[in-house]
Amino acid sequence: MDFSGKVAVITGGADGIGLDAAEAFKSRNADVVIADINEEKLNSAAERLKATTVRCDVRSDKDILTLRDAANRQGPVDIVMANAGVAAGGRFEKIPMSEWQRLFDVNVMGATRTINAFLPDMIERQSGIIIITGSSAGLFNNNGMNAPYASSKYALQGMAKALAVYCRQYSIQVHYLAPRMTDTAFPRSSVAWGRKGSHVTSEVDIGTDFDTVSDVTNALLEGIENNQFLISLTKNTEEQLTSFAQSQSPF
Repeated sequence: MDFSGKVAVITGGADGIGLDAAEAFKSRNADVVIADINEEKLNSAAERLKATTVRCDVRSDKDILTLRDAANRQGPVDIVMANAGVAAGGRFEKIPMSEWQRLFDVNVMGATRTINAFLPDMIERQSGIIIITGSSAGLFNNNGMNAPYASSKYALQGMAKALAVYCRQYSIQVHYLAPRMTDTAFPRSSVAWGRKGSHVTSEVDIGTDFDTVSDVTNALLEGIENNQFLISLTKNTEEQLTSFAQSQSPF
C-alpha cells in the first residue's frame, strides 16, 4: 500500500504497537502525527521517524483539540488510529472505582474523543480510515484478574461495531484491531491490586506465547487493504468465538 499524500494520526504512538504502526505508515509515504502522554518517548519517536509529535492526554478535550489542530496543519487527516490505552487488574474487590474510571476514561472515552475530533471532516470528504486498538480480551476473556481492562475492551468493541455500521454510508473504513499478548512494555507494566489493596507496578511474566509488534502491524496493514473490520491475531478466531459463545458460563 502507498499512503502518499495522506495524513495519519496515532495516539499512544510513541511506543509499542503505535510506534511500529507509525513507522509502517511513514515508510509507505504518509505524513505521520504521533500523539502520546510520555514526552521523553515522544522526543525519541520524533528523532527516529522525523514525524510531527504532540503531547496529548486523551482524557483531555483541550489536548485532543490541540492534536486535531496540529494534524490539520499537515493537511486533511485520512487515517486515525485510536491506540492509547492503559491496563490494570487484580482482585476484583480490591480494585477501587477510581481505577475503573481511569481505564474507561483512557481506553473508551479517549478513543471516542479522538475519533470525534476528526470524524466530521472525514464525513464531509466521504473518505477515511479509522483504527481502534482493542484486544483479544475484548473478544473472549478467561482471565478473572483483569476485569477493568477486559471490560473496557468489550465496551470498545461495541463502540467500534456501531461506528463501522454508521460510517459505511460515508465510505469510511473502520477497523477493530484485536492483538493477543504482545511483546511490548504495555503488558509488563500493568497495575495490579492485591490483598492489601495497594497497587504495585511490576515486570509481569508474559510467558512465551506472544506476538511481536511487527506481527500486529503486518496484520493491521493486511486488514486495511482488505477492508476487514475485525483484525484478530488469535488463531482460528471464528472457531474460537463460536466455542466461547457456547461456553460463556463460568461454571
